[in-house]
Amino acid sequence: MGQDPQLVWLFGRGASVACGLHWTVPEEHLPLERTERVRLIREQLLAELDDPKVNTSPYRRLLAELAERTCPGEHHLFLTTNWDTSLEREINSLLPEGGYTRAWLPNTFVFHLNGTVEAENERRSPMLLETDAPAARTQSLEFDMAVSEVVWCQRFVVVGISFACPTDQTFLKFLHSVRDEVPVGSSQSQWVVVNQDQPAAHAVGQRIKAAIPGSEVRCVVASFENWIHSGLVELVDAGVLRR
Repeated sequence: MGQDPQLVWLFGRGASVACGLHWTVPEEHLPLERTERVRLIREQLLAELDDPKVNTSPYRRLLAELAERTCPGEHHLFLTTNWDTSLEREINSLLPEGGYTRAWLPNTFVFHLNGTVEAENERRSPMLLETDAPAARTQSLEFDMAVSEVVWCQRFVVVGISFACPTDQTFLKFLHSVRDEVPVGSSQSQWVVVNQDQPAAHAVGQRIKAAIPGSEVRCVVASFENWIHSGLVELVDAGVLRR
């Protein structure tokens, strides 16, 4: 992979499903006014996060592997299109006492590209729904900070994101718009796509290649959990992790 020591992780709904969080927006929400839908989503998803059936061990196992095996000089950055805060909970559990950072994780913040169940403020990304038009993505400090990191990186892992809905497509469209000016658009830009459905993984790869011509995409047809248990071989090959 490229020379930048930062590996960007992009988590989507598939990662949440791997943790037993199967909740989706109920159909009966669709006729409701948008503000009410957002309120109900926050209320119900927060309750779902505390359900005993939600098991965030895949995130926990991943973080343990990264903490143990990340090569010197390498580090990680986490972004998600999910509204849930499962990953933050595991990071805070791994790094207690005020969230002190480690060399492999200099920034413990998880950037939510589409908002979060936490209360909105002027710094956080506004909550975006799959039914929203691309124009619904308004400027926010969180999104701006996320993309300002991403555009200088050349190495990415995509877990459980399809980039099919308009709100998620805006992220790739942004990278496409700046590709000639920053490292993310170079021919050294490399992506690992993890999805247990082969056609879906291929479709994600095609969307990435269309947005960033010349990028190299490696598809891993496996569930998130199985990929972790298999040793994250692609990251070993890339020199990010030790065996």
